[in-house]
Amino acid sequence: MSELSQEEIRRRRLARLAALGGTGPSPAPISPPVTPSASVPSDVLNTQSTRLSPTSLPRSSTENTPDTNTGQNYSENKNGVSDQSKISADGLIVTEKTDNNLLDEMPDTKMTDLSQTRQYNSFDSMGDDTLLSCGSVRVGALPQSTVSGSEGVSIREDSTSRSISPPQFVEPPPVRPRISNASPSCSRRSLSMEVDDVSERNSQSENQQEPMEVEENDNLQSPSHTVKFTELTEEQLRIIVGKMLQVTWSEESSGGIFVPSVAAALLDNPKLSIDELASEALMDVMLQIVDGSDPLNHKALVVLLMKQSMKELSEECVDDLFAKDPNHLDMETEEGECPSPLLPLPKDITNQALAVSYLLKFYYNVNVYERDNPKKSSVPPLSDLILSMQSLIVDHLVLVLRRKFDLQKSRKSPLLPYLMTGNTPTGLIPEILLNTYEDQEALDEVFVPLLMGIREEMRRRVSPLVSRGESAAIRALRSLCELRDGPRHSARPICALIARLPSLCPESVTTAPGREIARVSFLGPFFAMSLFAEENPLFAERMFATGTDQSLAFALQREVEASRNTLHSICHNILLCPEAREPFLMYFAALLQRNERRARLLTDERSLAGDGFMLNVCSVLQLLSVRIKLEERVYPLYTFQPGTWLNIRDETRLFFTNQEAQDWLDALNNDPSHSWPEAKFQTICWFLTLHMHHVALIPALHTHQRRIRAFRDLQKVIEELMAAEPQWRNSFTAVRNRELLRRWKRQIKRLHRSKQCAETALLDPELMRRGVQFYSSVCALLVKQLDAARDAPDAPFSSPAHAFKATPEWYVEDVAEFMLFAVQYVPQIVAYYIEDPIITWLLSAICNSHLIKNPYLVAKIVEVLFVINLSIPMKLKNVYEKFMDHPMSQTALPSALMKFYTDIETTGQSTEFYDKFTIRFHISIILKGMWERPIHKQAIVKESRSGHQFVKFINMLMNDTTFLLDECLTYLKRIHEAQDAETAGTGSESRTRTLAQDERQCRSYLTLARETVDMLEYLTVEIKEPFLRAELVERLATMLNFNLQQLCGPKCNNLKVRRPEKYGWEPRRLLSQLVDIYLHLDSPQFHAALAADERSFRKELFEEAAVRLAKSCIKTSTEIERFKTLADNAYQIAISNQQKSEEFADAPEEFRDPLMDTLMTDPVFLPSGKVMDRSVILRHLLNSATDPFNRQPLSEDQLRPASELKERIIQWQREKRSS
Repeated sequence: MSELSQEEIRRRRLARLAALGGTGPSPAPISPPVTPSASVPSDVLNTQSTRLSPTSLPRSSTENTPDTNTGQNYSENKNGVSDQSKISADGLIVTEKTDNNLLDEMPDTKMTDLSQTRQYNSFDSMGDDTLLSCGSVRVGALPQSTVSGSEGVSIREDSTSRSISPPQFVEPPPVRPRISNASPSCSRRSLSMEVDDVSERNSQSENQQEPMEVEENDNLQSPSHTVKFTELTEEQLRIIVGKMLQVTWSEESSGGIFVPSVAAALLDNPKLSIDELASEALMDVMLQIVDGSDPLNHKALVVLLMKQSMKELSEECVDDLFAKDPNHLDMETEEGECPSPLLPLPKDITNQALAVSYLLKFYYNVNVYERDNPKKSSVPPLSDLILSMQSLIVDHLVLVLRRKFDLQKSRKSPLLPYLMTGNTPTGLIPEILLNTYEDQEALDEVFVPLLMGIREEMRRRVSPLVSRGESAAIRALRSLCELRDGPRHSARPICALIARLPSLCPESVTTAPGREIARVSFLGPFFAMSLFAEENPLFAERMFATGTDQSLAFALQREVEASRNTLHSICHNILLCPEAREPFLMYFAALLQRNERRARLLTDERSLAGDGFMLNVCSVLQLLSVRIKLEERVYPLYTFQPGTWLNIRDETRLFFTNQEAQDWLDALNNDPSHSWPEAKFQTICWFLTLHMHHVALIPALHTHQRRIRAFRDLQKVIEELMAAEPQWRNSFTAVRNRELLRRWKRQIKRLHRSKQCAETALLDPELMRRGVQFYSSVCALLVKQLDAARDAPDAPFSSPAHAFKATPEWYVEDVAEFMLFAVQYVPQIVAYYIEDPIITWLLSAICNSHLIKNPYLVAKIVEVLFVINLSIPMKLKNVYEKFMDHPMSQTALPSALMKFYTDIETTGQSTEFYDKFTIRFHISIILKGMWERPIHKQAIVKESRSGHQFVKFINMLMNDTTFLLDECLTYLKRIHEAQDAETAGTGSESRTRTLAQDERQCRSYLTLARETVDMLEYLTVEIKEPFLRAELVERLATMLNFNLQQLCGPKCNNLKVRRPEKYGWEPRRLLSQLVDIYLHLDSPQFHAALAADERSFRKELFEEAAVRLAKSCIKTSTEIERFKTLADNAYQIAISNQQKSEEFADAPEEFRDPLMDTLMTDPVFLPSGKVMDRSVILRHLLNSATDPFNRQPLSEDQLRPASELKERIIQWQREKRSS
């Protein structure tokens, strides 16, 4: 077959076009078109028409083409067209596959949510060619640009308007960018779909014939002489430009924007270049919009969308239009109506927003064309045209956004709705950035309104509710911050722009700087999402109105965590920008400085940022610091060096006074051998995180604990008032009490809701996990500094080894506070994530308590070990094992605990007398646990043999036992009397209140006393010698005799109370323990001490006790016999002592002890010149290291033996006996 010419091929194509648009079986001849199209001679029309369906449906440019499926002919297809034909972009006529038509590869026009077709991308294309300026809305049949002959046939088909069942959408394959020399993130690029080119689609008949290419159908005799799809003429390129811009330069054509300037330019210069033509067309469209025209009626559609959206929104969600899931919005609208947008739109949009709408539509058209024609779009000349069109549209868009045209300015950036819904065309924002980033003025004019609009959307959205999914505003900001440009893609223009914003860290102008910076700073709304009821009362009322469950709390925590991760991504990108790093760190430092009062006990919360805001900032800093290597990257003395952003000048130090700390710092600065290194980012970031924990996390924990106490106290008051209702029901106070109950119940409901919100926020596993891991690094730093201070006690004053003594006290206190909270409320997190530095620090602080001046600080660390010890049956057994297996706990911890047990006797506070009992209770629990482990038990026994320190510990233990037992028995007697009076009906209301207070006190004292008696019992099993020392044994015997008399004496019935288990009162157990101590210390020295107690020791008392032991089966008969024998031995010594007392009753005054008025056996001189018996003064020194006569400091080594006086006393005794 002869070879076809290029002109003949074009004529055949046009014949097919005419056949599609004709009205009969024989199409009329077509004259050469004026609008962009292929020019074909008329002599080939008849030849081409025989290849097409004999009948065709006359269509206008806005009418849709019916959709057909394989093997089916729907009744709606009135023309009986069986072969679906379509015009490709370059004018080629192709036959579509009926089993895989175009709708199977393109989004359904009824879809309204791009998330159904692809994953979210802030810069994804708008999803359909009917995208409007209002957002991602697809509307039935919109006027489209056409490529037509005289009949104006439309090349865009909408099958959904006629098909019975729309074809199911098939997700397109992934896209791949073309290679370009520009930045990967900001280059002028477009994405190509990995699908077959539309122009190369094969036809397929109803009987499933093998598809054949169009060109082969055109010329079966000479298949080797076909036209390649890349050979596009100038006229075809003009057609493509017209389609992309939806314009026409022929007044006879319809369905596009008529651009007269282009028509005039073509008349003047028929060879007008494609770039000039496109530029002229765009300028013409923009000028029409400037003049108030709306060629495609976008503004009318926006108004309709506005009205429809207001019908969809409920009154309570007017401020939160993201409340409804876009996937569930009702998009089924009547004909002529439009679905609801996802953003609020003004009723009268400006022509600037309208111009942006058109330009985004054109840019989207370019993307769609490139996607539909991936093979042709990847090679010239079409690839050059696409790049040129994208660049041209972006240039005009930048001019519109900068208001270089005479356009009405929009209140917000016209790009904001598209960016918020993720419907900006693919690659548009990077192209805008590439166009403007080298011109700072242009960059500011384009992106500053966009950034401020995003901030405003975040501020508006974050206030009503939290539980609406991650905000689109925060995602949009993250997408902008991730944009990079410049050489090697290292520049981050948006991040640098944010750092230049005056609102990033504004100056304080009010008396509430903390709350002010949280409200007016640029990033303030992004950090403001909160779960706390105090900051978000509407959220608390809605989410926790009927209580909460674990699933709800978990969902809220995951949502907040997702937002915090996004915030971290934003901040991380900003910090990666060198120009933005320092301003951004200064913003965090300003947050700390203006909210430092949050760490105080009494603060005005109205002037400070809320807990939720500060926790979000703290979480971001935690994420930024998680990979900082402490040993290699952090300079430990950063807070002391000049120029630091963190002020600790007025903080209380661990050991130094403020003046001593300043003197040490001055000496360090004047030391020529010391120099301060330059502060690196890792150092600043780590210390900012540490200080942020102090002003954010720790105050939030304290507030929550106060909230819990207030809730429990109010609940107890309500219960007491309701329990007493029978007494006041008919009294004159009934009305007042009922009003109080109503008010208190309403208040406790609010407190309960607030407690639930706070627990959801604070008990977030991720927040607690990061806290444990960060404080592990803090402990590593403290251990390093403590070791330096301990190992170099005599170092020069200018040595950095003294840094630990100058460290702020709250560094240590915050670790203890956090661990106490975490162990009690999230023990599983502690058990899984606790690290060795925390364990080492806690043990080191207790074993080196002499380096910490504040005893309450050490007591708090002891409390951490106490809480872990109590939690052994729960989830912290492995943590307890780690503590017990640590080498320091097996060697130094027992001695340190006993030393601290005695040191806490005086703390310098007015409440020291009562505080010491609580602290010693914690120590007794820890020692009891250690006593059960052989290694630690051996260490305690070894310590008992060391001498003086253990004796002081035993003395304090006996003092506490004496006082606590005495208090317990006193309160038991008072409770007994009150209960008797209540039984007799003589009790009063005041006595009832007193009884409740006595019961609380009795429970507390009995708890403390039980542990001290337990300790005495198990210590005396293995350790006896210290208890039998002269300065201790008599006091111990006196204490035992007195309590035995209370339990078994004639007044023991006064200790009988109703429901003794309510108070923890176990008299049989206490009696058994006292008898055990008697038996453990059975020895001549102990017998003598018992006999020396003239106040309580009586043989009858021991006999009565033995009867009770046997009667109640408390002890075995063997133990009872041993107890009786001990009493007999002591009784014999008591008779002997009585005789001696009568014999030496007239001893001279100088032979008597001035305190006890007893005959001295080993007199000693005090520094003051006074003489005392050694056993008496040693007993006094165990309690107070002072001279009893002048309160001057006194120690045992200052005592001097009075040998001459001692000889005289012995001689006098001999003479007395001989006479």
